[in-house]
Amino acid sequence: MTAQTLFSVAKMSPDPRVRVFRRVFDAPGEYEGMEVDVYVVITDRYLVVLDTLLCPEDMATLMQTVQAEQAGRQLLVVNSHADWDHAWGNSYFTGERAAPIISHAHGVTRLRSDEARTELADFQKRYSLFQQVVLTPATLTFTQQFTIYGGDLTIELLAAPGHHSDHIAAWLPELRLLLAFDAVESPLPIIENAQATPAMFATLQHFLSLEPQYVLCSHGKTTGVETVKRNLAYLQEIEQHSRILLNKHTPTAEELEQGATLIQYPFDEVIADIKEPFDHTFYSWAHDSNIRCIVQWLMLGS
Repeated sequence: MTAQTLFSVAKMSPDPRVRVFRRVFDAPGEYEGMEVDVYVVITDRYLVVLDTLLCPEDMATLMQTVQAEQAGRQLLVVNSHADWDHAWGNSYFTGERAAPIISHAHGVTRLRSDEARTELADFQKRYSLFQQVVLTPATLTFTQQFTIYGGDLTIELLAAPGHHSDHIAAWLPELRLLLAFDAVESPLPIIENAQATPAMFATLQHFLSLEPQYVLCSHGKTTGVETVKRNLAYLQEIEQHSRILLNKHTPTAEELEQGATLIQYPFDEVIADIKEPFDHTFYSWAHDSNIRCIVQWLMLGS
């Protein structure tokens, strides 16, 4: 693994006890150029690794980088959710390197599912990077909240569904720092499905109620609470457009595939103020998907 593949991003952190690392997926294909951030929080008592990236080799590189900080501290590992770019490095922390892995209870179900095994088999056929991945569920789970008392810092793990039902966030009250992972994203968030729509709204509203000073997310290189506000306003705008549509017309399944055209909320309008580079193809698809989720949710009788 090269320095260009996994590297420290010190400027993203508001405190030296929170280290930010960025993983770039440089293999050719649909995910080429994708970036994902991971965090290491250094407290008096614990070294806490929040997310394990794409494969155990990622974690080997990361742990070598923070080896000095681990001395005298108990190692803890946290999964924000069970997506391939967040939890497929879990198996590094087994055997002689075993450490407690903490996640939402549903994350265990996801990593043990036939869907996860099928996805891994597909990735292993397409990319050499994933050959050593072994789907490894968490060893400690919770459903609503799990608190790590680190002495100088507290890490409150909070259920934050919407992007996925097992998604969590980490709140560090002493720093007013929220690690939002994939619940907040630039240029826009991604809802799991229609049923998850109200949970996504509630999660973003909960984040704002914490009154964070800093917000870090896994994709998008953002640090400010403005991203949470923008994500919520974006979803509310879709809801407003969708309600106008449904007052006039009930779309068919085929019409729902039209997304932005259906509710007259073009992608270019959504991204007009976004200055950081991003994958237009992927997020245009995500925009249409979010619209479909919200329209279907409203059709279910919200």
